[in-house]
Amino acid sequence: MSVIIDIIGGLFIGGFLLIIALTATDTATTELYNFNSDAIIQQNLAHTSDIIQYDLRKMGFGIPEAQYGSILQVATPSKVVFLSHLNSDPDCRVKIPGVTTLDNLEDTISYSAVPFDSIDYGDTTLVTYRLMRTIYVSPSYSRTMGVGIIGNNDVFRYLDQIGNPVTYIPATRMIEVTLTAYNPRVFLSKEWVESQIYDIKNEEFRKRELRRLLRASYWRQTRLISRNLRR
Repeated sequence: MSVIIDIIGGLFIGGFLLIIALTATDTATTELYNFNSDAIIQQNLAHTSDIIQYDLRKMGFGIPEAQYGSILQVATPSKVVFLSHLNSDPDCRVKIPGVTTLDNLEDTISYSAVPFDSIDYGDTTLVTYRLMRTIYVSPSYSRTMGVGIIGNNDVFRYLDQIGNPVTYIPATRMIEVTLTAYNPRVFLSKEWVESQIYDIKNEEFRKRELRRLLRASYWRQTRLISRNLRR
């Protein structure tokens, strides 16, 4: 009888230890996944920022003084379109696949934030945006690509010489770029978010708490001064 009790006790303890081991393994795997997701999100954000900076520094390059007012074609929080010469000189020509000739024609670069995906959490909806980059090299080459997924569509601010928002486009001397990304733990797990607010009965408080949970967790902000806009 005592042997049977020992066996049952051993199975119980062994099963209990197995559950602890599985739980610990699951927690460790989740934390490792979230840590890697954090690193990937931050790296992607930095990479997207570098691409935008690379292009904005070419704004107005090679455009004659008389056309200064037309360098910025579109200037809104979610879209910017500007002129530049991308293949006018062999020493500073931008290497674009499919473009091998040199000319003095104006080229165009544009960035726009367009809706990409959304998740409905009941009281609110989380929307992400794809940042699209389009290069048009006169007279006929055009290429559009996505350069990143972000959590905001108010990417661009247009500032004057001392850093104040401009009232009209030609007054722009620098552009402020703001990029945000959501915490992967929140963005990838609707269940996690719901578990934090499920028991809240006050609707307005629940909405505020939900917005707090869904806040952008990473952001990168840069002010770029264009030499060609400060002539």
